Amino acid sequence: MKDLILKVTASKWNYYLSLITDGLTALVFLVLSIIYSKDVWASIALFVLGVIIFTFIEYAVHAWLFHENHPLKVFIEGHAHHHQNPFSYDAMPFFMSALIASIFVWLFHFIMPLGDAFAIVGGMALGYFNYGIMHHIMHRREFSSKYWRYMQEFHFVHHKKPKMNHGITTDIWDRVFGTYYQWNEEDLKGIEKLKRVKKKA
Repeated sequence: MKDLILKVTASKWNYYLSLITDGLTALVFLVLSIIYSKDVWASIALFVLGVIIFTFIEYAVHAWLFHENHPLKVFIEGHAHHHQNPFSYDAMPFFMSALIASIFVWLFHFIMPLGDAFAIVGGMALGYFNYGIMHHIMHRREFSSKYWRYMQEFHFVHHKKPKMNHGITTDIWDRVFGTYYQWNEEDLKGIEKLKRVKKKA
């Protein structure tokens, strides 16, 4: 069973279908939050809050689920595949993010209005979509923006030092939890091997 899961999570079709599903989940949940909410602006504010909350989840999953020793080896092994092959198409089964998001909405609706639950979880889904897109692009293009060049180098250093620099969209939580590593020119040697950038004709 574990081998089948790893095969699915490493497939190209699952990878791209996951990105589509993640984006659609965020959009559908935002619409539902507005439909069920009595205050549209409150829903939008909670949606933004959900995006911010996801930055912590992004860090926690990457640092503690993918890079710490624990019994759920399938997560560690699945992520190790990306470190061995940065251009691989590794992603959770395409239906998992929508399923997990739906479960969270169901749980949250016991403690808050349904519209608010859709808004917060929808924002978290958008954060996950943003994470997936940014991680995909980081390994496949050069950035002209100073900030995104910084984040690209920040992530590539993680490939050299797997216990450091776990963030993809922000470095804030690495700074908070003491896993931030400030690299130098020596650390950046060989990072071209982590980028598959098409050469201009």
